[in-house]
Amino acid sequence: MKNMGEHYQHQAGNYDYSNSIQNKGVNKGHLFPNSHAHDLDTQKSTFTLTNIVPQVVSFNNGRWMKMEENVREKLMTDCFSNNRKIKAYVVTGAVPSKNKTLKNRVNIPDLMWTAYCCYNKKKKWKAEAHWGWNKKGKRKTLKPETLGALEKELNQFHQGGRVQVFPKDCPRGPKPTTNQPSWKNYLERISSTVRNLSNSMMNRIG
Repeated sequence: MKNMGEHYQHQAGNYDYSNSIQNKGVNKGHLFPNSHAHDLDTQKSTFTLTNIVPQVVSFNNGRWMKMEENVREKLMTDCFSNNRKIKAYVVTGAVPSKNKTLKNRVNIPDLMWTAYCCYNKKKKWKAEAHWGWNKKGKRKTLKPETLGALEKELNQFHQGGRVQVFPKDCPRGPKPTTNQPSWKNYLERISSTVRNLSNSMMNRIG
């Protein structure tokens, strides 16, 4: 997008978020977290509106932000590739609502979710997931869950097949696995999985 201040027909702009806190109680929520960026240019890119969804302010600035911080700490202490560099795969998504929007254009999601899978320092694949309803709540944190539990949750919203966030090498339960696919092949399979999941969720509101 050349100018986020302009009004585009099929893409969100800053116009859509004007007075969003006062009118809807939501602000700009990141999909890929700003705190996960490794340099300044990447940090700036996270504010592109294709990486943004409307999140309830108290959820975005509270439970969700705390979860992002906790996940970042885990990735930095436990996720290493064979050459000892931090390497992890993180997928974040939103379950769209049926009728909540900003300016009758931008969908305000009902639920936010995220999961990661990495090869940890014990030379095993590990995975963890979090999700939460995009609304006000008394809970201060989002409890870590298994990847299998997240996929079961998402199946409730997905029509047309079983949801698979990551390829099968990532453990669905709490115990890490010892499968060791190459990073290149693993990234290709993850990219395919994410594309399929994204398309299915978009078809739900299409």
